[in-house]
Amino acid sequence: MPTSEQQALLARVAALLRAEPLVDAAWLAGSLGHGGGDAYSDVDTLALAQEGKASEAAAALAEAIKKEIDPPLLNVHGWGRVLSVVTEDWQRFDVTVMQGDEINRYDASKLTPLFNRGTREPPVHPKAVYRCAPETLRPLVVEFIRVMGLTPVAMGREEYQLALTGIDILRRSTMDLMLEENGIAPQDRGGALHRNNMLTAEQRAAFRTIPPQAATVDSVLAVNDAFARIFLPRAKRLAAAIGMEWPASFEEATRRHLKTTLGFDLPG
Repeated sequence: MPTSEQQALLARVAALLRAEPLVDAAWLAGSLGHGGGDAYSDVDTLALAQEGKASEAAAALAEAIKKEIDPPLLNVHGWGRVLSVVTEDWQRFDVTVMQGDEINRYDASKLTPLFNRGTREPPVHPKAVYRCAPETLRPLVVEFIRVMGLTPVAMGREEYQLALTGIDILRRSTMDLMLEENGIAPQDRGGALHRNNMLTAEQRAAFRTIPPQAATVDSVLAVNDAFARIFLPRAKRLAAAIGMEWPASFEEATRRHLKTTLGFDLPG
């Protein structure tokens, strides 16, 4: 349930949407829209514009937000139809302006209506059980191994800060793998800063085994080792469960490469 601060912000945003004549309807979306979220969630809204008027409606809403809220940050992206706002007291809200059949992308069961001057409503999508597919897992595995194999490049050039960027990729890959393990579809994962509720206690504990990272050879190799110990066995189990052919030759070539160049034994 939204906090009192979020409710107050939503009321202001809903009033701006309702005041715009080119907007026919609006909904609260995101985690708050389907009864989830927490005190740190932003306020995501969808606005249905009159047909052919989405860009015009988005531009008018941007001007109204500047006038009525005067935020220190208003980013316009998504072909000018997504407005991302940070207020003076660092509350966050988005307005996504859609039109026509674009409404069918959304699931009514995950939205809270704010108002509707017309008859268009988003459909209710049937709930499907998500299962990781080989074509989803294989690119994840290949990219993890490839990034591991690039470690000697960063080490040889002494680009230790850039090696930390590689570690960020390993971290994201490991988290995505865990979400695949848990059967959570990409469209159900929400914001990138809200993952704990989607991971098991065992998975969160695995992340706590990762040592602190620093821009040094020893730290980079220690963190790479820790992520490989988490990722590779899990990925191999999942691959076996879904019938994915493991990229064994690429893994073995990468193992030899890391051993030859760095004296590093890739675990897992």
